[in-house]
Amino acid sequence: MIFFRKYSIYILLTALSFFAIAPLLQPGFFSIHDDEQVGRLYELDQSLKAGHFPVRISQNLGFGYGYPLFNFYPSFVYYIAEVFVLVGFGYIASIEMMIGLGFLLASFFMYLFSKEYLGKWGGLVAAVAYTYVPYHSVDVYVRGALPEFWSFVFIPAIFWSYKKLADTNKSIYAIVAGIFFCCLILTHNLVAMMSGIFIGIYLLYLLLQTKQKMHFVLKVFVSGIIGLSLSASFWIPSFLERNATMIELLTKELADYNQHFVYIRQFWNSPWGYGGSLYGLEDGLSFQIGKVHIIGSFLAALVGMWLLIKKNPASRIIIVFVFMLGVAAFMITFYSDFIWDTIQVFSYIQFPWRFLLFVAFASSFLLGALLLIVTSEKKQMFLSALLVVIIIISYKDFFAPYRYLTTATDKDYINHDVIRWHTSGLAYEYVPKGIATKINESGVTKIDITKDEIAASSYAVVHGQLAVKELDNKPHYKKFQVTGQGGMLRINTFSFPGWKVFIDDREVTFSDKNKFKLIDVTVSKGEHIVEAKLTDTHLRVVGNVLSGASIIGILLYIIVISRKRRYQPNHEKHTTQKK
Repeated sequence: MIFFRKYSIYILLTALSFFAIAPLLQPGFFSIHDDEQVGRLYELDQSLKAGHFPVRISQNLGFGYGYPLFNFYPSFVYYIAEVFVLVGFGYIASIEMMIGLGFLLASFFMYLFSKEYLGKWGGLVAAVAYTYVPYHSVDVYVRGALPEFWSFVFIPAIFWSYKKLADTNKSIYAIVAGIFFCCLILTHNLVAMMSGIFIGIYLLYLLLQTKQKMHFVLKVFVSGIIGLSLSASFWIPSFLERNATMIELLTKELADYNQHFVYIRQFWNSPWGYGGSLYGLEDGLSFQIGKVHIIGSFLAALVGMWLLIKKNPASRIIIVFVFMLGVAAFMITFYSDFIWDTIQVFSYIQFPWRFLLFVAFASSFLLGALLLIVTSEKKQMFLSALLVVIIIISYKDFFAPYRYLTTATDKDYINHDVIRWHTSGLAYEYVPKGIATKINESGVTKIDITKDEIAASSYAVVHGQLAVKELDNKPHYKKFQVTGQGGMLRINTFSFPGWKVFIDDREVTFSDKNKFKLIDVTVSKGEHIVEAKLTDTHLRVVGNVLSGASIIGILLYIIVISRKRRYQPNHEKHTTQKK
């Protein structure tokens, strides 16, 4: 009973999340735009089992030529799903459980943060509104953008940790904030970049509120260093090695941000759909904020004005969130194009409507802020129950996929032929720069490859008389026994920075001047052992060292603090007895 009493609010939030999670309970899987999620989890799992960590290369993606997806694409959500795989669940089930966990954690952290300002019942409303905001469903059941979906978890978590830091001045909350910031970078580095605008606004507000301003600034700075250093093994090579790939595809053609601004009217009336984002008003994708969220935010602004007149300090946080809501909505519209044109790195965001994530966060908080209008707990309970019912009834039907694939099994997604052709064709921006491309009938750049050109084995003999025996074939390591009169051996792996080739334990140079920039190495007459190893570049070494040192530093700090706390009560007790 004590457990249920202590955690009753989280049990209630779990129950109230039912309609958001219910589609995950259906057999099979469901259709989504980013249909590579199960395949990516499988590839991460296979790389880990082959001893490759941190995972940077996928063996079968990239048309079977060793795609460096995880060197550039945030993989945190796949590691979360991998935990379920290691426990014994299938790949589809693990993806679905990862999604369910994401819904619940987003709700819990939104409650934790919101109740700091809005109380228990206001926090409950904000958490439910955050769970059922339409864009939350768009990310999961329409787009299948699971890394962005998990960003819903860490935004309120970061805000909560900075609130606790400002209130207590305890260093542990600077560490917690840094860890959450690291998680956001590893979940979705673009959202992490975008979040800087809103975290900055909130930190400025906290700075004005706190008395120990210098201590607060210092600890916020430390939290930022912790977040960046913990995630350095990912973001340093991801950012600084990107020029070796065709990443410019993320900013051109159909991904050009100029094609994806949203009209203001679409915030209110944007029909629900499962299509794509297009230029103009004919989008197949809904960009609605949610009528309940819009009306609630407007009413919350009026509540904020009323509290301001009454000189109630609660008005300040409402003003801050109304401002954040306005900034986020502005960034989605055509009116902000001068900002997008000026800040070139924003082009990688691709879709201005990604800022709907922050609209969702701010408007959900403002819905909870409506409870500040009443002070009686009974009235707050009644109003919160009414708002929760309105929210769920208004949005629950959005939380459903276009189509359930009830007969789908893991094999439909992890079959090597599927991954090497269908799944590889969905995303290929991290192939080596210089690979053969073509423009298709829609005017979009594609890899110039046919199905019979995908990798059939780990090697090929380009010319000469060579007999080849495969001894080992892992994502990050290839080993062959080669005999014959000499010739050129092709290792069917993209020539990506870090690959090194050894013949009889001696490093040799290789060429990649071929259609797909694969590794070609000349082998002389006789019998030889040829190895290809993916080694860490200097950038990856720096990133790994920073991340490792940060983990050790945090652990040492926790150990020292724990020992001090154990010592202090004993010391105080001993001192009291002496007196």
